[in-house]
Amino acid sequence: MTFFKSLQDIKLTPLTLLDMSYIAVLLPLLLILKVPMLVFLFIVVVILFLKKEPSGNLGVLFIFILGIIAVYLSLYGAFSFRGLSRLKLFLELLVYVLLVVVSMQRLTQKINFYLLISPMLFLALSLFFFHGLSMLIYVVFEIFFLLWMVLSHRMEGRLSEGFRSSMVMFMYSLPWVVVLFVFFPRISFEHATYGFKGETEHRMGHDGTMYLDNKAQLVPSTRIVMEVGFDENVPTSSALYFRGSILYVDKKNHWEPMPSYVKRKNRPQFKQTQKKTYYKVTLYPTQKRWLYLLDMPYEKVKLSTLDTDLITTVKNPIAEPIHYAASSFLIKTFNDVLDAKTKEIASTYDKAQNPKTYKEAQKIKVMFTSDEQRAKAVIDFFKAQSLSYSLKPEVLDMKHSTDSFLFDKHKGYCVHFASSFVTMARMVGIPSRIVTGYKADMRNALKNYLAVKENDAHAWAELYINGAWIRIETTSTASIIEADTQRQLEEAKGSALYKSINLYLMYAKYQVETWILYYSNIRQLQLLKYAKNNPKIILYFVSSLILLVVLTFMIITYFKRPHFKNKTIASLQPLLQKLKKNNIIRKEKETLHQFFMRILSENVENKKFIEVIGKIDTLYERISYAKEDSSQQQKALKALIKDFKSVNLA
Repeated sequence: MTFFKSLQDIKLTPLTLLDMSYIAVLLPLLLILKVPMLVFLFIVVVILFLKKEPSGNLGVLFIFILGIIAVYLSLYGAFSFRGLSRLKLFLELLVYVLLVVVSMQRLTQKINFYLLISPMLFLALSLFFFHGLSMLIYVVFEIFFLLWMVLSHRMEGRLSEGFRSSMVMFMYSLPWVVVLFVFFPRISFEHATYGFKGETEHRMGHDGTMYLDNKAQLVPSTRIVMEVGFDENVPTSSALYFRGSILYVDKKNHWEPMPSYVKRKNRPQFKQTQKKTYYKVTLYPTQKRWLYLLDMPYEKVKLSTLDTDLITTVKNPIAEPIHYAASSFLIKTFNDVLDAKTKEIASTYDKAQNPKTYKEAQKIKVMFTSDEQRAKAVIDFFKAQSLSYSLKPEVLDMKHSTDSFLFDKHKGYCVHFASSFVTMARMVGIPSRIVTGYKADMRNALKNYLAVKENDAHAWAELYINGAWIRIETTSTASIIEADTQRQLEEAKGSALYKSINLYLMYAKYQVETWILYYSNIRQLQLLKYAKNNPKIILYFVSSLILLVVLTFMIITYFKRPHFKNKTIASLQPLLQKLKKNNIIRKEKETLHQFFMRILSENVENKKFIEVIGKIDTLYERISYAKEDSSQQQKALKALIKDFKSVNLA
């Protein structure tokens, strides 16, 4: 109410209303403008503020030349046929040119077609540069604000009347927007590079290498790398391994993938009786080509490549949020047939590089004959070394990295555990490899939603035993988690209350982005199929729509009701409405006292009418002009107006 009352006395000129519209639509675009264009806009604003008179031809020409120079400097180096063919650069140029033209027109202080249509053009152009839920909310605000300014102009600059009319129009349209949105979804453009797409801040991504030296230092980050929506509830924690890249080759200070000249042909085998899990992923920009799928991916994602190691990649680095549907078998073991070259690379090690580890491995190899027994013996050996899990371990001796970890430092995190484990497993005769990706945390899950964060980055081992790859969680062999590491992990997670609130907010954001920003005909079919199998959803939808209609009706009723600063005038409205219905209408510029005196003279035969109207007029005069407490008079006035309902005006 305070906000609304503050608007009642404000009446703005058409140019001021137009300037307010430009401020609203240009705020997001200011973030993409280069410095020369920002300087140009600052000069224009200063001129408009200081110069009250319209600019002449010379002033407009000066701004035009200044604007062309600003455009050139802003896009210097990007002008080429190849560059201008890119949509984003072309749209940026369009924004700059439009700003120059609008500035020239605004300096004339004359409202024309260009100035009126340009706010909507700026609004449309901002959608190409900014994406996500925050932009969606701001666009709704922009549309409402522009409607408010237009209606205020039509109502001779009255902001309060324009605001009320805008709210009424918005509420009238809201139920229809919901219905049309559900039954007439957006058209899906698979290769479109515009619209709402989410955040564009780059996340950490795997690149097919894993370092063990000082590059391996980690700083826990809670930034979200990807969001996953499951068709059913989120699986158990032991199944939330997102596969990124496979590493075979030990380069002492880092591991690399299989050499490109090795071409594997065999594909892993899955039992058809195994249940598939279906899910959808929103992956934020990583500037890498890897997509992340749960172990073990069943089929490739559209427009991607799924290799024989079940690693999924796309052609170009991921520079914008992407969305893909996938299916996986949530298993830790899967059959595979290794060709001779792959088996050789997966078994390669340098015994001279880690002689202590090799010596212990040979004891295990002699003691046990089967791969299962040897793998268990390696696990037991790691547990016996009293290894500590630490996010800030001392740098290992890269010439003897496994020996340094197992027999000297005894500290490390997932990359050190996985590297040393694979090395020792190879030494006992088991082909092994490293998998990098993400191990999601169930504490970041809610219903069917899962958030995967940068601090969920992980590395684990896969051992080839009896014709199948078996996942080994190597960090489970750690005996101790260092106090500093434990504290750092807890601080990254935050307080329980904050984490719970934040998780619900992330869940709400994901649902909005899934069902609003990316609602297409495919989503519509999924929704209709779900409604067919769950009739209750139809009841919920109809009930929600009815509730929405009731709520909008209440808001419309409130804003359509006349609002008055003067309590006495507000109290008199029922009286004036009844008189109006009986064709007794107050004339323009006629005071209330004059109005009452006139209708009294016109109804001298109606004694009841004369008595009540006379008392009302007297009370109105006393309340309006007497300097005394008017609370009792207000009550008496309302009683008289209520009594007037029984007066016969025929």
